[in-house]
Amino acid sequence: MAMLRAYKTEILPTKRQGLKIRQTLGTCRYLYNLYLASNFEVYETLGTGFFVTAFTFDKYVNHVVKKEFSWIDDCGAKARKQALCNAERAFKNFMQGKANRPKFKKKREQKVKAYFPKNAKGDSTIWRHKVQVPTIGTVKLKEKGYLPAKAKIRSGTISYKACRYYVSVLVEVLDNQSEQPQGEGIGIDLGVKELATISTGKVYGNINKTPRVKKLDKKLRREQRRLSRKYECKKKRGEKPATYSANIEKQVVKVQRLYQTLTNIRVDYENKTISATVKREQSFIVLEDLNVSGMMKNRHNN
Repeated sequence: MAMLRAYKTEILPTKRQGLKIRQTLGTCRYLYNLYLASNFEVYETLGTGFFVTAFTFDKYVNHVVKKEFSWIDDCGAKARKQALCNAERAFKNFMQGKANRPKFKKKREQKVKAYFPKNAKGDSTIWRHKVQVPTIGTVKLKEKGYLPAKAKIRSGTISYKACRYYVSVLVEVLDNQSEQPQGEGIGIDLGVKELATISTGKVYGNINKTPRVKKLDKKLRREQRRLSRKYECKKKRGEKPATYSANIEKQVVKVQRLYQTLTNIRVDYENKTISATVKREQSFIVLEDLNVSGMMKNRHNN
């Protein structure tokens, strides 16, 4: 029986491919912001219930915007449409009261992803050491053998963060159904000082208290202060603080890489904890319904 499974891994594109990816992400970000700006104008003029759909706005982009900005054609059509669909979903949730007012995408935050579907046979293929991506070409994988070779790709995205490139794919894999676990159930007590305490007595400590994370946190604060001082120097010279320079760009990348390293350490620790807990073959797992993120805001609980 086939099932869908998502994978995410780092890729090593060439200079030409890296430039193509960054251009595609920039185009998606521009169209996302352009859609929101247009609908905010309609919303403030006509009120709730009136907005431009992604399908209609895509026609406007093809017939009007591309005449002025021809570089939009360098981005894949499906990636452009998906960016508009994401913006439409965010705006609809805002109008229906399900979410706050959507924010414009910023280049520095690097939260944009380029979507690519599988249109035809051969568009998206996985090998042990590389993957075929539509409009980008064959890209090398940093971690060989992680993606299931020859698996059928349904869709995927490419992202760029802290000078690194990532690919996420949704593939069809065989479901190796196992027997129903016969063990007893366990309870998990989520905490603030410790990550979790299992009813069997096993305690998973707080990764933020380890020497490695403390050292990286200290280094991150130091690099953030350096970045702040560079902006303050610009103010003293009478320049706009938002303007970039080569030194500021280098310092921003340093801060982004430290953030990414800390995120990877925490996510890896959580995944290993979850894997170790699930592999106990218990029949059920019970968790507390606690607002852990809210509890962490209380400094007395730390």
